[in-house]
Amino acid sequence: MVANDYRLAGILFLYNKSMPEKTLEQYLAEKTNYEEFHTYLFKLIQNRGLTDPEVYKAAGIDRKTWSKLVSNPKQRPTKRNVCALAIALRLQYKECKHLVKSAGYILNRDPFDLVIRYCIEEGIYDPLKVDELLVSQQLDPLFSK
Repeated sequence: MVANDYRLAGILFLYNKSMPEKTLEQYLAEKTNYEEFHTYLFKLIQNRGLTDPEVYKAAGIDRKTWSKLVSNPKQRPTKRNVCALAIALRLQYKECKHLVKSAGYILNRDPFDLVIRYCIEEGIYDPLKVDELLVSQQLDPLFSK
């Protein structure tokens, strides 16, 4: 790798003149593959001794959506579905963070994410209570329609 420098307003910038190691297509294919999410999700389900129907029903995910999600590793779940799965699986915060990240998301400081994080950290896994807390912050419920 050859680095050259140039200065702009007295600030030194370095840039790489060599060819990129990956093509944009390779990079995008790598970053849009959610196999890690699927692998981790199934590991969590197996470790808890649950069945697929127990999980998707507890998460409020319909069978058709679940089928699409589990049959295609390139299928990206919605952030809301990932959060619902985290609640349904009664994940600890570290597990939740890993599951969310493996689906290509982060829990940030927006109100929805903070309520979900609060529920996980405080061990609030009752869907009715989670929805009640979301609605109390003028947010859409996660489990009830």
